[in-house]
Amino acid sequence: MINTAQINAAVMQRFNRLAANHRLAHAYLLVGPQDSGKTQTALGLAQLVNCEGQATKPCGECIPCRKISSGNHPDVHVIGNDEMDSIKIEDIRFLLGRAHLMAYEAKRKVFIIRNIELMTLEAANALLKTLEEPAANTLMILTTSVLEANLDTIKSRCHIVKFFPTSVNRISQILRDEGLKESDARFLAVYSEGCLGKTRKLMKQEIIPRRRKVLDEMLLNRNNDAFLKELSADGQDTIQALQILLSFFRDVLMFKCSIPKTELINQDYKEIEKFAVRSFEDLSLIIRQIVQTKALVDEKLNVKMSLSLLREHIWAN
Repeated sequence: MINTAQINAAVMQRFNRLAANHRLAHAYLLVGPQDSGKTQTALGLAQLVNCEGQATKPCGECIPCRKISSGNHPDVHVIGNDEMDSIKIEDIRFLLGRAHLMAYEAKRKVFIIRNIELMTLEAANALLKTLEEPAANTLMILTTSVLEANLDTIKSRCHIVKFFPTSVNRISQILRDEGLKESDARFLAVYSEGCLGKTRKLMKQEIIPRRRKVLDEMLLNRNNDAFLKELSADGQDTIQALQILLSFFRDVLMFKCSIPKTELINQDYKEIEKFAVRSFEDLSLIIRQIVQTKALVDEKLNVKMSLSLLREHIWAN
């Protein structure tokens, strides 16, 4: 199902203009951070080239638009998944087999290959042949989060379209319209780094109650041995907690430098003012300890002592 809120409006407007002037290319490479709406925008483009409406943008109501939205169009194929599995040559051979067949019902067959940086070398070379000799009435849409990780020969045969982060205010407004309170919406908007798709994943991971638990335990409860023990038992939980703490102490530094509290990620925490009276040296020590603890997690080393030391730095003075 297409989530229209995650379609990059600026990119779609560009595609709308190109389509209106009959100037769409045969292959595009969408480049941007993970969860920045590349796949949703690619599906929007698939609707655009197959829409039966008369407007210069997809109507979303005609049969082709509805089939693409539900993932049931026989001529629109998506390769790749959220699990970041490698894309093998068998996947590309499937694409090659479909690309040279007549369309069942589409004006233009569309092949979306997600995260092409995960292609094996054999798969990339097979795809290259398709890009060099495109089949008639076929549109290839590739996506990547790491442009440099792809073959130059593939990049040179595609029109590159870059995705930029959505503004914090825009994402915050969308989330508020969906019922989130302002402080939670702003936290998610900033923490997701401008990627609306990432906010969805974070909400499924219950990041909002998680943030409160981490900050309450680390900032308001000095006798938190049970929490530290729980935290150190799972590397992913530890990394997430450290990222939340890092966002808080980043806020403290910004507030100390006279940045308005309305611009902060954790603006609903009055403890920001309390920590802002600490010296830059103290705050830097806390941040260094957070970074060092994360490095230990990345190396799969024991972090119990490091978390305890972080607690002591936080509660010093």
